[in-house]
Amino acid sequence: MTAPSRPQRGTVMQRLGIGKKPPVRALLLDMDDTLLLNDWDTFSSHYYQLLTDHVSHLASRDAFMTALYAGTRAMVANDGSGPSNKALFMQRFLPHFPDCRDEMIATLDQFYSEVFDDLRIWTGQDPAAPRLIETAQQHGLQIAIATQPVFPLSAILARLRWAGVPHEQYRFDYVACYETAWACKPHPHYFASICQHLDREPQECLMVGDSIDADLPAAECGMRTFWIERHPPADGARVRCDARGLLPDLIALLETGAIHDL
Repeated sequence: MTAPSRPQRGTVMQRLGIGKKPPVRALLLDMDDTLLLNDWDTFSSHYYQLLTDHVSHLASRDAFMTALYAGTRAMVANDGSGPSNKALFMQRFLPHFPDCRDEMIATLDQFYSEVFDDLRIWTGQDPAAPRLIETAQQHGLQIAIATQPVFPLSAILARLRWAGVPHEQYRFDYVACYETAWACKPHPHYFASICQHLDREPQECLMVGDSIDADLPAAECGMRTFWIERHPPADGARVRCDARGLLPDLIALLETGAIHDL
Protein backbone atom coordinates (compact mmCIF):
# COMPACT_ATOMS: atom_id res chain seq x y z
CA MET A 1 0.00 0.00 0.00
CA THR A 2 1.40 3.37 -0.94
CA ALA A 3 1.56 6.13 1.63
CA PRO A 4 -0.97 8.93 1.18
CA SER A 5 0.51 11.98 -0.49
CA ARG A 6 0.87 15.16 1.50
CA PRO A 7 -2.03 17.56 0.78
CA GLN A 8 -1.15 20.75 -1.01
CA ARG A 9 -1.14 23.92 1.05
CA GLY A 10 -3.80 25.51 -1.13
CA THR A 11 -6.16 22.60 -0.45
CA VAL A 12 -5.58 22.88 3.29
CA MET A 13 -6.28 26.60 3.21
CA GLN A 14 -9.52 26.08 1.30
CA ARG A 15 -10.75 23.68 3.96
CA LEU A 16 -10.39 26.41 6.55
CA GLY A 17 -13.29 28.23 4.96
CA ILE A 18 -13.53 31.30 2.81
CA GLY A 19 -12.56 34.41 4.73
CA LYS A 20 -11.57 32.49 7.83
CA LYS A 21 -8.02 33.11 9.00
CA PRO A 22 -5.92 30.18 10.17
CA PRO A 23 -4.20 30.33 13.55
CA VAL A 24 -0.89 32.18 13.73
CA ARG A 25 1.83 29.55 13.47
CA ALA A 26 4.93 31.71 13.03
CA LEU A 27 6.33 35.01 14.24
CA LEU A 28 8.63 37.08 12.05
CA LEU A 29 10.58 39.33 14.40
CA ASP A 30 12.46 42.44 13.36
CA MET A 31 15.65 43.30 15.25
CA ASP A 32 16.45 47.02 15.60
CA ASP A 33 14.05 48.72 18.01
CA THR A 34 11.98 45.53 18.14
CA LEU A 35 14.00 42.80 19.88
CA LEU A 36 17.09 45.01 20.27
CA LEU A 37 16.98 48.60 21.49
CA ASN A 38 19.10 50.36 18.92
CA ASP A 39 18.98 53.93 17.70
CA TRP A 40 20.39 53.44 14.21
CA ASP A 41 21.70 56.99 13.81
CA THR A 42 23.78 56.68 16.98
CA PHE A 43 24.84 53.10 16.30
CA SER A 44 25.76 53.62 12.66
CA SER A 45 28.14 56.51 13.36
CA HIS A 46 30.16 54.30 15.72
CA TYR A 47 29.84 51.30 13.41
CA TYR A 48 31.22 53.15 10.40
CA GLN A 49 34.05 54.63 12.43
CA LEU A 50 35.09 51.27 13.84
CA LEU A 51 34.83 49.59 10.45
CA THR A 52 36.80 52.22 8.53
CA ASP A 53 39.49 52.20 11.20
CA HIS A 54 39.78 48.43 10.83
CA VAL A 55 40.30 48.57 7.05
CA SER A 56 42.40 51.76 7.03
CA HIS A 57 45.51 49.83 5.96
CA LEU A 58 43.69 48.89 2.76
CA ALA A 59 41.59 51.94 1.88
CA SER A 60 40.90 55.51 2.89
CA ARG A 61 37.66 56.23 4.70
CA ASP A 62 36.15 58.00 1.68
CA ALA A 63 37.09 55.23 -0.74
CA PHE A 64 35.80 52.52 1.56
CA MET A 65 32.51 54.27 2.32
CA THR A 66 31.89 54.86 -1.39
CA ALA A 67 32.30 51.13 -2.01
CA LEU A 68 30.25 50.18 1.04
CA TYR A 69 27.35 52.41 0.00
CA ALA A 70 27.44 50.99 -3.53
CA GLY A 71 27.17 47.44 -2.20
CA THR A 72 24.51 48.32 0.35
CA ARG A 73 22.34 50.13 -2.20
CA ALA A 74 22.49 47.07 -4.42
CA MET A 75 21.30 44.82 -1.59
CA VAL A 76 18.45 47.12 -0.61
CA ALA A 77 17.28 47.20 -4.23
CA ASN A 78 17.48 43.42 -4.62
CA ASP A 79 14.09 42.07 -5.70
CA GLY A 80 14.78 38.36 -5.56
CA SER A 81 15.39 37.95 -9.28
CA GLY A 82 19.17 37.93 -9.02
CA PRO A 83 21.88 36.54 -6.76
CA SER A 84 21.96 36.52 -2.97
CA ASN A 85 22.45 39.77 -1.12
CA LYS A 86 26.02 38.78 -0.32
CA ALA A 87 26.87 37.99 -3.93
CA LEU A 88 25.28 41.22 -5.10
CA PHE A 89 27.13 43.21 -2.44
CA MET A 90 30.47 41.74 -3.44
CA GLN A 91 29.77 42.40 -7.13
CA ARG A 92 29.40 46.11 -6.42
CA PHE A 93 31.88 46.42 -3.53
CA LEU A 94 35.01 44.49 -4.55
CA PRO A 95 35.70 46.21 -7.92
CA HIS A 96 36.67 49.28 -5.89
CA PHE A 97 39.66 47.33 -4.56
CA PRO A 98 41.23 45.50 -7.51
CA ASP A 99 44.65 45.24 -5.85
CA CYS A 100 43.52 43.79 -2.51
CA ARG A 101 40.28 41.91 -3.08
CA ASP A 102 41.20 38.80 -1.10
CA GLU A 103 42.76 40.77 1.73
CA MET A 104 39.71 43.03 1.93
CA ILE A 105 37.40 40.00 2.21
CA ALA A 106 39.57 38.49 4.96
CA THR A 107 39.71 41.81 6.81
CA LEU A 108 35.92 42.19 6.74
CA ASP A 109 35.47 38.63 7.99
CA GLN A 110 37.86 39.37 10.84
CA PHE A 111 36.01 42.58 11.69
CA TYR A 112 32.64 40.87 12.07
CA SER A 113 34.02 37.89 13.97
CA GLU A 114 36.41 39.74 16.31
CA VAL A 115 35.65 43.48 16.43
CA PHE A 116 31.94 44.00 15.71
CA ASP A 117 30.99 42.87 19.21
CA ASP A 118 32.61 46.05 20.62
CA LEU A 119 29.55 47.96 19.34
CA ARG A 120 27.33 46.26 21.89
CA ILE A 121 27.68 49.22 24.27
CA TRP A 122 25.64 51.39 21.89
CA THR A 123 22.60 49.13 22.11
CA GLY A 124 20.25 48.11 24.90
CA GLN A 125 18.12 45.15 25.94
CA ASP A 126 14.36 45.03 26.20
CA PRO A 127 13.79 42.76 29.23
CA ALA A 128 10.62 41.45 27.61
CA ALA A 129 12.50 40.02 24.61
CA PRO A 130 13.53 36.69 26.20
CA ARG A 131 10.05 36.25 27.66
CA LEU A 132 8.50 36.82 24.23
CA ILE A 133 10.69 34.16 22.64
CA GLU A 134 10.06 31.69 25.44
CA THR A 135 6.31 32.28 25.40
CA ALA A 136 6.08 31.89 21.63
CA GLN A 137 8.09 28.68 21.67
CA GLN A 138 6.05 27.29 24.56
CA HIS A 139 2.95 27.84 22.44
CA GLY A 140 4.53 25.96 19.54
CA LEU A 141 5.11 28.91 17.23
CA GLN A 142 7.99 29.01 14.79
CA ILE A 143 10.22 32.08 15.04
CA ALA A 144 12.06 33.77 12.21
CA ILE A 145 14.48 36.62 12.85
CA ALA A 146 13.28 38.94 10.10
CA THR A 147 15.93 41.62 10.26
CA GLN A 148 17.11 43.57 7.23
CA PRO A 149 19.60 41.12 5.67
CA VAL A 150 22.47 43.48 4.92
CA PHE A 151 24.85 42.01 7.52
CA PRO A 152 26.65 38.65 7.57
CA LEU A 153 25.32 35.90 9.81
CA SER A 154 28.09 36.46 12.37
CA ALA A 155 26.90 40.04 12.90
CA ILE A 156 23.24 39.00 13.19
CA LEU A 157 24.14 36.36 15.77
CA ALA A 158 26.11 38.97 17.74
CA ARG A 159 23.12 41.31 17.77
CA LEU A 160 20.87 38.51 19.01
CA ARG A 161 23.26 38.02 21.90
CA TRP A 162 23.16 41.75 22.61
CA ALA A 163 19.36 41.54 22.72
CA GLY A 164 19.56 38.76 25.33
CA VAL A 165 18.08 36.16 22.97
CA PRO A 166 21.10 34.21 21.66
CA HIS A 167 20.48 31.82 18.80
CA GLU A 168 22.68 29.31 20.59
CA GLN A 169 20.02 29.11 23.31
CA TYR A 170 16.77 29.58 21.42
CA ARG A 171 17.57 27.92 18.08
CA PHE A 172 15.40 30.08 15.85
CA ASP A 173 13.74 28.48 12.85
CA TYR A 174 15.24 31.02 10.44
CA VAL A 175 17.69 33.92 10.74
CA ALA A 176 17.79 36.41 7.87
CA CYS A 177 21.30 37.41 6.82
CA TYR A 178 22.98 38.52 3.64
CA GLU A 179 24.32 35.04 2.87
CA THR A 180 20.85 33.45 2.68
CA ALA A 181 18.57 36.31 1.56
CA TRP A 182 17.78 37.27 -2.02
CA ALA A 183 15.84 40.44 -1.22
CA CYS A 184 15.42 43.12 1.44
CA LYS A 185 12.42 44.53 3.24
CA PRO A 186 9.89 45.69 2.14
CA HIS A 187 10.11 43.76 -1.13
CA PRO A 188 7.43 41.04 -1.30
CA HIS A 189 10.04 38.40 -2.13
CA TYR A 190 11.67 38.95 1.26
CA PHE A 191 8.51 37.99 3.14
CA ALA A 192 7.58 35.21 0.70
CA SER A 193 11.01 33.62 1.01
CA ILE A 194 10.72 33.44 4.81
CA CYS A 195 7.35 31.74 4.44
CA GLN A 196 9.04 29.25 2.14
CA HIS A 197 11.83 28.61 4.66
CA LEU A 198 9.23 27.99 7.38
CA ASP A 199 6.87 26.03 5.11
CA ARG A 200 4.05 28.36 6.08
CA GLU A 201 1.40 30.32 4.23
CA PRO A 202 1.57 34.11 4.71
CA GLN A 203 -1.81 33.98 6.48
CA GLU A 204 -0.21 31.82 9.18
CA CYS A 205 2.46 34.43 9.93
CA LEU A 206 2.60 37.57 12.05
CA MET A 207 5.24 40.17 11.14
CA VAL A 208 6.41 42.12 14.20
CA GLY A 209 8.42 45.29 13.76
CA ASP A 210 8.78 48.98 14.44
CA SER A 211 9.26 50.21 10.87
CA ILE A 212 6.15 51.45 9.12
CA ASP A 213 7.95 51.42 5.79
CA ALA A 214 9.94 48.18 6.05
CA ASP A 215 7.93 45.84 8.30
CA LEU A 216 4.25 46.63 7.92
CA PRO A 217 4.19 46.10 4.12
CA ALA A 218 4.19 42.39 4.99
CA ALA A 219 0.41 42.85 5.07
CA GLU A 220 0.44 43.18 1.29
CA CYS A 221 1.64 39.58 1.13
CA GLY A 222 -1.21 38.39 3.34
CA MET A 223 0.58 38.42 6.69
CA ARG A 224 -0.87 39.87 9.84
CA THR A 225 1.18 42.69 11.35
CA PHE A 226 2.03 43.91 14.85
CA TRP A 227 3.54 47.39 15.02
CA ILE A 228 6.09 47.91 17.79
CA GLU A 229 5.07 51.38 18.85
CA ARG A 230 8.39 52.82 20.06
CA HIS A 231 8.28 55.96 17.92
CA PRO A 232 5.17 57.73 16.60
CA PRO A 233 5.20 58.52 12.88
CA ALA A 234 6.86 61.86 12.24
CA ASP A 235 3.97 63.17 10.13
CA GLY A 236 1.28 61.92 12.49
CA ALA A 237 -0.08 59.64 9.78
CA ARG A 238 -2.42 56.81 10.64
CA VAL A 239 -0.60 53.49 10.92
CA ARG A 240 -2.33 50.49 9.42
CA CYS A 241 -1.65 47.27 11.33
CA ASP A 242 -3.58 44.45 12.92
CA ALA A 243 -2.31 45.26 16.42
CA ARG A 244 0.17 47.59 18.07
CA GLY A 245 2.01 48.05 21.32
CA LEU A 246 5.26 46.90 22.88
CA LEU A 247 6.65 43.41 23.49
CA PRO A 248 4.62 42.84 26.71
CA ASP A 249 1.44 43.54 24.73
CA LEU A 250 2.43 40.90 22.18
CA ILE A 251 3.17 38.44 25.00
CA ALA A 252 -0.34 39.05 26.36
CA LEU A 253 -1.84 38.23 22.95
CA LEU A 254 0.10 34.96 22.94
CA GLU A 255 -0.88 34.02 26.48
CA THR A 256 -4.59 34.69 25.95
CA GLY A 257 -4.75 33.22 22.46
CA ALA A 258 -6.05 36.52 21.11
CA ILE A 259 -3.16 36.55 18.65
CA HIS A 260 -5.15 34.17 16.45
CA ASP A 261 -8.03 36.64 16.22
CA LEU A 262 -6.00 39.45 14.65
